[in-house]
Amino acid sequence: MPNQDPAAGGWTQTGTPTALGFSLGDRLFIFAGFPLLGAGIGYLLPHLAGWALKLPWVPLGGPLRLIASLRGPWALAALVGIGAGLGLGFAFLAVVESLKVTLTDNGIRLDKDGRSRTVARSEVAAVFVDGKTLVVLDRESRQLVRDPCESKPEAVARAFRAHGYPWVEGDPYAELYRRWVPDTPDLPAAANALLKARELALRKRAGRDVAELREEAQKLGFVVRDDGTRQYWRPLVRS
Repeated sequence: MPNQDPAAGGWTQTGTPTALGFSLGDRLFIFAGFPLLGAGIGYLLPHLAGWALKLPWVPLGGPLRLIASLRGPWALAALVGIGAGLGLGFAFLAVVESLKVTLTDNGIRLDKDGRSRTVARSEVAAVFVDGKTLVVLDRESRQLVRDPCESKPEAVARAFRAHGYPWVEGDPYAELYRRWVPDTPDLPAAANALLKARELALRKRAGRDVAELREEAQKLGFVVRDDGTRQYWRPLVRS
């Protein structure tokens, strides 16, 4: 029987959903490992600072001497506690900022950075992974989804196939991509200006701007993918 999901804006689920992303074991490892690593760094910090001060030249000598002097039990306990707290904070960010995919026979729900969105099954023409990035295309080859997914590629493929999605082994339009360079003559001025702004966002690692500008490029009729700070583009193709 269908289940209404209010948080998904009225999206109706049928069948048993499949969750993709960090597994329970992964989460336990992250929330245990990061604080332990931070605590270990905090404990070793005075020793590392003392070792650095013995080098012929080292910047920030004053702060390093201060850290090296923190050898008492209370000082070490404070450093260990601060390190563990920072590790816990990094663990929380790693999990919250990662993509969680909830997959059913009639739609895909994506949760990331505290925001949710859905893609109806009827919109999906192809699904594949590019490295560790989940990509979902519509019938005009537009990227409905392009986000890193923490599940193993074989688990992602198995889940989408089980729910009847059109899984493909690799990008069906890979040969159409071309390297973008400023003022590419085959692109309109608006697209060149947008990709120039996006290149700056890539260099600054401004993830939200990068994603938003990718969507703007698709509105102009062009799909963009990245290799580091290099951008590759192709036109939309109706399947």
